[in-house]
Amino acid sequence: MIKRSTRTILSLLMILMIGSTLQYCSSQKDALQATDIAATFQRGMDYFEKDNYLKAEEVFTFIIYNDPGGAYADDAQYYLAETYYAREEFLLAISEYDRLIRRMKNSSFVEDAFWRKTEAYCELSPDYRLERDMTDKALKYLYEFIDMYPGSKYSEDAQTRISEMRGKLAKKLLASAQLYDTLREYESAIYYYDSIIEEYPDTREYASARLGKAGDMAALERWPEARELLNSVALSGRDDLTPKEETKMRTLGETILEKTGRVGD
Repeated sequence: MIKRSTRTILSLLMILMIGSTLQYCSSQKDALQATDIAATFQRGMDYFEKDNYLKAEEVFTFIIYNDPGGAYADDAQYYLAETYYAREEFLLAISEYDRLIRRMKNSSFVEDAFWRKTEAYCELSPDYRLERDMTDKALKYLYEFIDMYPGSKYSEDAQTRISEMRGKLAKKLLASAQLYDTLREYESAIYYYDSIIEEYPDTREYASARLGKAGDMAALERWPEARELLNSVALSGRDDLTPKEETKMRTLGETILEKTGRVGD
């Protein structure tokens, strides 16, 4: 009986100790919420600046869920997204940037979040030989960003990214055209070259497309059109050609010269 009574007393003491500990932890958490968010955020930034992104993520998440309407809520939300971006977890980053854009419309971070979301889509854009869906999304958000923030500090970077994404789409069309050239299906190749010529005149592939189409016109014995296209490349676009394409241009020019007379250098 004495032993059983002793065990009961010990059990009660343990329960009381655990309860006191939980109460203490709860009161500490309340104190942190009430008085120390600024210091907590700074601790998160210290982790972030030291590339300790997992620890930074923990701190920023704590602030978001425990002080959602506080002065540091949007800061924590933005830098939480940044921790995912830094770890190249771009879809998670996009989700967190979107959360800030939707829920904290008056935040000073909205423009930065929109830009970083757009950059994340650019980073998700694959090699031009793969599916173009993410590249199309990246372009969509780039154009949206420019429309919404025409005087942004990111405007120049946005234009650079647009050129990069458009270049990928033009390369994909060029690869298709060249495949049909290999198969000697010249009309099909011309279709893809024309798509580049009409839709992507601002890319370096524009010169390649005109040269490729000129070669196909020659193959189809449409000499005047071949000559006109080759002249246009010679006058504007030659600098965008690769050494291999330069060689092709000279050879093609000699062939056209035999058929129609002198072609512009």
